Amino acid sequence: MGGATGPITKVISERRSIRRHWRIAETIFMVVLDILLTLLACYGAYRLRFKTLLHNPMLEGLKFQIFGYYTGAAPDNNQQFSSYMPLWAGVIAGLIIIFAVRRLYHIRLTGNSFRQAWLIITSTTIGMAFLITYFFFFQNNNQYDPDTLIPNSRLLIPFIWFTTIIVLIAGRLAVAGVMGLLYRMGLGETRVLVVGSGRLGKMVMQCLAASPNLGFSVVGFLHDMTEPPGDFGRFKMLGTIDDIGMVIRSMQVDEVIIALPSHLNNHAIRSVRLCERLGASFKLIPDLYELNLSRIDMESIEGIPLLGIRQASLNTPQRVITRTIDIVLSTLGLIIGSPLYLCIALAIAFTSPGPIIYRQERVGLNGTPFKMFKFRSMYKDADQRLAQLLSQNEAQGPIFKMREDPRVTSVGRFLRRTSLDEIPQLLNVLRGEMSLVGPRPPLPREVAQYEEWQKGRLAIKPGCSGLWQVRGRSNISFDEGVLMDIYYIENWSLRLYIQILLRTIPAILFSRGAY
Repeated sequence: MGGATGPITKVISERRSIRRHWRIAETIFMVVLDILLTLLACYGAYRLRFKTLLHNPMLEGLKFQIFGYYTGAAPDNNQQFSSYMPLWAGVIAGLIIIFAVRRLYHIRLTGNSFRQAWLIITSTTIGMAFLITYFFFFQNNNQYDPDTLIPNSRLLIPFIWFTTIIVLIAGRLAVAGVMGLLYRMGLGETRVLVVGSGRLGKMVMQCLAASPNLGFSVVGFLHDMTEPPGDFGRFKMLGTIDDIGMVIRSMQVDEVIIALPSHLNNHAIRSVRLCERLGASFKLIPDLYELNLSRIDMESIEGIPLLGIRQASLNTPQRVITRTIDIVLSTLGLIIGSPLYLCIALAIAFTSPGPIIYRQERVGLNGTPFKMFKFRSMYKDADQRLAQLLSQNEAQGPIFKMREDPRVTSVGRFLRRTSLDEIPQLLNVLRGEMSLVGPRPPLPREVAQYEEWQKGRLAIKPGCSGLWQVRGRSNISFDEGVLMDIYYIENWSLRLYIQILLRTIPAILFSRGAY
């Protein structure tokens, strides 16, 4: 372990030292930024309370209409912004302490934005509750008193609460956007090694690669001997789990994610100890039926943890909501885009003989066959010519893909690049055979070649778009894409459904993996 590894170990130590200092600087920066943003929010609340409300003719007129008389504006009585400096200082100090206690500064800036926003909202509400308590017990009138430490203005509290939440959340989003951009450029990224080549490890790599704004760069994975060795799509196998020490040193790994099956717990413990000895940070993912932790319910009895697994199947309200969205959006899409579809139909008819709409048998929910509609993008004898091209297949698994498929027409090439050939599938959605979001419907000959675990993607209605499509389409290997489909099925939520719908738009505009 000595000799040649000495310089490498020194480089790794220096890299980790820089990262520790970076995290400290990041925390200090966020604290200072929160102080400045909270002060800005207080100024906004002051302006709303003492400038907008007190000197607004429209509000005074509204008061007269409601109460029948003018309430009048209280004199300023030296109520300048500086007069409330003790209040501003108390609000800022209180919020920073609450944020620190609730570990807001431990959350990754480019991580879960919803969680950060929720912590800001709840923490600010707690802080305002303390402020309301102070005014209630120690300043029970709303008149200006120069002898009090904090000038009286109970109406100022809701304005502080509102402006603080808005300004701090906006500030966090802005910082997350800038940091995400820097991470995408490769600045400050975290080099991650995944230990485990099973389904759990593969899902971890997919999730990290699909969110480059988080700043994680997957250098590769270590084979855990439960499956045949080899690369997984775009992810490289760097060795076996026995090579973890060598790989951490040679690849300058910053963080190790251990995703091993339960029967390899001894190897997981050994990996943890090696990470501790080498100074690499690590995360352990429990092998709980290889489910996403969002599906796990946890409660405790006298300190004993009890884990339960939530059912992932859609219940009746969820089915009604998604079906309603499918029908409404499909109908709007067909009506609004009808002039464009007419132009596409004419272009197809005038450039090559054959039907405008191509009907092809596909496999749907629970293996039920149905006819899927598409704008024809190939010559009418394309199916007969397929056998001649099988040797030139560029895709892995049972699917067939060619970047320069000679069966595709000139108009069809444009339609495929822009995904306009998929538009008639909105009719399949209206008929209930497909959904807007779900696994893409496979051909019967593809399903016949599926392994047993791959048939899990047939457990839900096929979709016009899906997780596989918005993360790269043809640029992703078949096994990797199937895992994404199964992940969507097992972790279905209305939020994920809508996220995929929204991410479909940029995926189409930038033609990622479309050919």
